[in-house]
Amino acid sequence: MNVVFRILGYYRPFAGRILGAFLLLGLATFLNLLKPWPLKFVVDGVLTSVQGNIALPFLPGTWSFAAALAWTSGALIGIHLLWGAVNLVQTYALIEIGLKALLRVRTELYAYLQSLPLRFHDTRRSTDSSFRVAYDAQAIQTYFNRGFATILGSALTLVGTFAVMFRMSPKLAFLSLAVVPFLMLAIARFAGRIRRETAALQAQESDVLARANEGLSSIRVVHAFGREAHEVDLFRREARESLEANLRLSMTNVASTLVVGTLLAAGTAALLWAGAGEVAAGKMTLGDLLVFLAYLGMLYSPLEQLSYTAWSMEGAAGAAQRVFEVLDTPDEVPDPGQPQKLPPGPGSVEFRGVGFRYPRGDEVLHGLEFTVAPGESVAIVGGTGAGKTTLLSLLPRFYDPTEGSIRFHGIDLRQLSKKELRSRQALVLQETVLLNGSVRENIAYGRPNASFREIQLAAQEAQADGFIRQLPQGYDTQVGERGVMLSGGQRQRIGIARAFLRDAPILLLDEPTSALDASTEKELLDVLGKLMSRPTTLLVTHRLHAAHRADRILVLEKGRLVEEGRGEELLARKGAYWRLWQAAGG
Repeated sequence: MNVVFRILGYYRPFAGRILGAFLLLGLATFLNLLKPWPLKFVVDGVLTSVQGNIALPFLPGTWSFAAALAWTSGALIGIHLLWGAVNLVQTYALIEIGLKALLRVRTELYAYLQSLPLRFHDTRRSTDSSFRVAYDAQAIQTYFNRGFATILGSALTLVGTFAVMFRMSPKLAFLSLAVVPFLMLAIARFAGRIRRETAALQAQESDVLARANEGLSSIRVVHAFGREAHEVDLFRREARESLEANLRLSMTNVASTLVVGTLLAAGTAALLWAGAGEVAAGKMTLGDLLVFLAYLGMLYSPLEQLSYTAWSMEGAAGAAQRVFEVLDTPDEVPDPGQPQKLPPGPGSVEFRGVGFRYPRGDEVLHGLEFTVAPGESVAIVGGTGAGKTTLLSLLPRFYDPTEGSIRFHGIDLRQLSKKELRSRQALVLQETVLLNGSVRENIAYGRPNASFREIQLAAQEAQADGFIRQLPQGYDTQVGERGVMLSGGQRQRIGIARAFLRDAPILLLDEPTSALDASTEKELLDVLGKLMSRPTTLLVTHRLHAAHRADRILVLEKGRLVEEGRGEELLARKGAYWRLWQAAGG
């Protein structure tokens, strides 16, 4: 029930439009109830008075056979046309409302996924999150358009139809409802099963999408190691499990349809038997029986729709639950209720007893204590698993420390809004991530309102302007998905140009040259040296000749700070840094 109320909450802004659409739905239902009556007038009035002098309801005087037949035929067409027009307008209105609610929930879900910390995304496949945004969120629309709207329309039709049938023959009207208890039992019997099987199918479809995405995004590795057949086998396994889940759900739907159809056929047969007896006894006319049978179809059609609607809503509930599961995930790196404001200009960065532990229990950082002065460049070095990248990830609050605090301008980072904190930082990663857009858009990603001249100057400082001008469309050249149209060195230069354009007081560099060849790395080190000369810089690297360019070096071992100082000083001590230097070939 909580799921239902939460879904309804997305439709609250459209309450006025929903009311208008439901009023049109009521009018459409009334017009639908008028459809059988021209048939009755033809059977009981026109066909029995072939000689003329035919009286028609709501019309004065008497009419000839041809005129009466023309009027009833015209009435039949008019009722259908009017009903169709009203139904078209109300259907469009309800579908538009459902789609707007879908837009709301999709946007909210995607925005919340964007705001959740990396700890959440580290434990989930990105394709599963994408599946929830693209497909599971559609349950919001399904619940409304195939649920609430169908239920209301069916209820109006049921009440109106039964009222007319009761007025014509109370005995037959109540007989027509004899199948309803059995129909309710069938709905209850299949509802839970359909919800479980729909949820299982959604999960399997998400797995299929994940497997396809992983295989295609790693296509170079797959081809390089000749693992195409292996990847196809893995995909076939996931697809087969999805097939089996789909087959189970389909068979459940077929079985439920068979049960419902049989019950309604039995009700129709019983009514036909009883109605024929009423006509034979002279208690009903043939026209009355035909109208009654037409209304029986109107009565049973919404009953059948309601059974399918109940099952659709059960299936949608499973998908909606997957959406709300994400929205109910607590943000472990929340913004404070009343964030403090950062003063302008550079400021010191202080680590005070900082420790960090991953959810699985591995402690990565232990009691880190150091300060980076405004404008100082600090390199962080250490062996694999020393905690270098984790340390750097704490500064933009990708994670929060599990112990101690980090301060900028003397303010605990947890007292700052993530948006303001990150606006004061620029980040260059080991492998620059480019978005599928133009070179210009990628450089300006951190400052989308930058002028073209500013973008060019940043590219020139990053020594990227030369190769960019040689591209087919220059700065408007599309880089492809993840920058596949560019080389590794070109992507890194664009990443550095992005940092130049950002011009933030804190610069974070995470192994910015480790994936490059020696000559490209040498060229980029000069560019990085120029970039590091302006803001407060923290450089994570295992390239010690790059670390030597920094004002100070911090050496980590198993998450602990074991040495700090200038490169020459640390080499002279012949401690941890000296051992790293020797291992790197001195």
